[in-house]
Amino acid sequence: MHKTGTLIGILLLLSPQVKGQQLFELGAEGLKSFGKGYSTTKVAARGENFTNKNSFSAGITWQLASQKSYSVSTGFGFYIGYRHAFGNNLKGSNPFGGGRLLFSLEDFEGKTKQKSLLITPMVEAGYHFVFAKRIYTAPSLGFGYTVEISKGYNSLNEDVGKRFIPSLSAGYRF
Repeated sequence: MHKTGTLIGILLLLSPQVKGQQLFELGAEGLKSFGKGYSTTKVAARGENFTNKNSFSAGITWQLASQKSYSVSTGFGFYIGYRHAFGNNLKGSNPFGGGRLLFSLEDFEGKTKQKSLLITPMVEAGYHFVFAKRIYTAPSLGFGYTVEISKGYNSLNEDVGKRFIPSLSAGYRF
């Protein structure tokens, strides 16, 4: 019985150190997309998991209607992404580079309520700031290309093409 208690005690002492190696962030993000005649804003709930200098993220997006775009649309989507940190501070602020794949289902104004599927692969670079060991913010600049998958539901051609996508995320680090 004494050996079992000792083993449990050792495991309890080591568990915070093991958890400290795997960081997880949960927060919100705003993405602004600019293209030929196209300008829209997406907001996202996001999570990101870190292992050493690499991180994997996922998010659920909601597109806000934009009055500057010829094809006004609203919709939702999701994304998956990868980032690599270029600094040596594994638990703090570092520059990063990476990529994302955004999937969007959009309804265009004046059309039926059938969702158009748009996919945007993008590359991004930015800086990940950590404040008070638990609060983070990460501004970034991204470049991508939107591809239309479902044909016939988009109102104009500016919905497809090159994109400049600055973003800002912020949240809590666990």
